[in-house]
Amino acid sequence: MSLLLLLLSSFSPGDSAMALANLRFIPEAAVLYAQMAAVENGEWLVGYGRLLEASGDFAGARRIYGLALGRSSDTASSRWLMNRRAGTAPLDTTIVLLVRVANTGSVAARNIQVLIPEPVEHPPFQDLDVITSDFRVSMGMFTAEIPCLAPGDTAVLAAGLRIFQTPGTMRPVTPEISDETIGTLAGMMRDLPVPDALPGPCVPMCQELRDQAGGSGVALSVEGGLTVDSGELVFHAWNRIRGTGVRLDPLLFKTDSLLAVAHWPTDVIPLWELDPTDGYELTLLFDSDIYRLAGSMEARFK
Repeated sequence: MSLLLLLLSSFSPGDSAMALANLRFIPEAAVLYAQMAAVENGEWLVGYGRLLEASGDFAGARRIYGLALGRSSDTASSRWLMNRRAGTAPLDTTIVLLVRVANTGSVAARNIQVLIPEPVEHPPFQDLDVITSDFRVSMGMFTAEIPCLAPGDTAVLAAGLRIFQTPGTMRPVTPEISDETIGTLAGMMRDLPVPDALPGPCVPMCQELRDQAGGSGVALSVEGGLTVDSGELVFHAWNRIRGTGVRLDPLLFKTDSLLAVAHWPTDVIPLWELDPTDGYELTLLFDSDIYRLAGSMEARFK
């Protein structure tokens, strides 16, 4: 009896849950151990919610995140939990992309071309329709022309997108991707430095991961879209394994490896490929070196 008590006293459901969880799939035993840990220690509620979400039980994860949110007294934790709850619920919304082009020079600028990648839907988790647009589609790009922009003036172009998206997971990761490949990609993401880059590090990190993976025989693309952060829309980028659709988020991997691989929550809204534009979401083309133009793009919920 004393030996049995000793073994039971040294058993940690939380440690067991994390030891069983892996990037390819989340075993049922890992979720059950996480539930035991959450019952024993309320601080493990978040860990339990993460494993439920990573395994594709979005309704269960949303319920657990709600319980954890009710107990949270920390602003940063509460914000993270609210984002996770949003990411585990269906998204049915209209988003407006606003592009502003300002003439900051002293002469009129003529024949300006404005290009952004064409937003396209991403099945099976997302349906996307362009419901209104100041752009036309040309060779996979949204393009528009500004005939003339006087000094100090700003032109505004808009596109409205109707989006319906359900949370989804691609776990278990397709057998076409070997354990060795998953391990190699995880090691690359783990070792990637976070660059001090403007407007953010996600695009250069994704480009570096794409190039490193290509050298190892794994084809990745760079994809961009939006993340929802406390109701605000923020531009973000990640990688996809070509031919499979499996998502890799090298920046998120630094803090949450489970949700950074093969995971499609609804607080991540994929919109476009960034490889054709070398990582840029907005490009301005004009034919004179004397023009001084500034471009910006933002996204809003309608």
